[in-house]
This record gives sequence, C-alpha cells and structure tokens, in this order.
Amino acid sequence: MCDTFDLSGILAPPQSLKRYYQDCWNIYNRVQSINSNVSTIRFTGNLSQTYYTYVSLVEQNQFTVGRMLHIQRYPNSNWAEVSKD
Repeated sequence: MCDTFDLSGILAPPQSLKRYYQDCWNIYNRVQSINSNVSTIRFTGNLSQTYYTYVSLVEQNQFTVGRMLHIQRYPNSNWAEVSKD
C-alpha cells in the first residue's frame, strides 16, 4: 500500500480540492488495509470477521476517487479492490 500522497501533474489545485483528494487517498488506503486483514483472517478459516461496510454513499465514492488517484499516480501497480471471497 502506498502512503505517499502526491498531486504531481495537477497545477496549483485549490486547497479545498487538495484536502478532498488527500481524504479520498486516505480512505482508499484505510479500507484496503482493513479488507486485506479481514481477507487474511478469513483465509485461515475464521469467518467471523466481516469486510468493511461503507458508512455512506459519499464514503464509497471517495474510496473510488482515492483508487483512481492511486491508479493515476502509480499506473503500473495493482490497485484492484481486495477480493471478498
């Protein structure tokens, strides 16, 4: 997981947009981390853990924006959502 937030390629974004993108970036990292841990636990046979549930549609959309920011910044990495099998 990449923790470095970088707006390279976006010329002088307004502070509000920069903050929004930072929040989206962090939401993506947080949800992916939680779901990755749950996936590992479930793989061992403990099915009591559940995957992250978004608190709102806004948060789910921010996750998607965060994912797109990761893809834009690091296009050669795998930014797929954690598989929820």
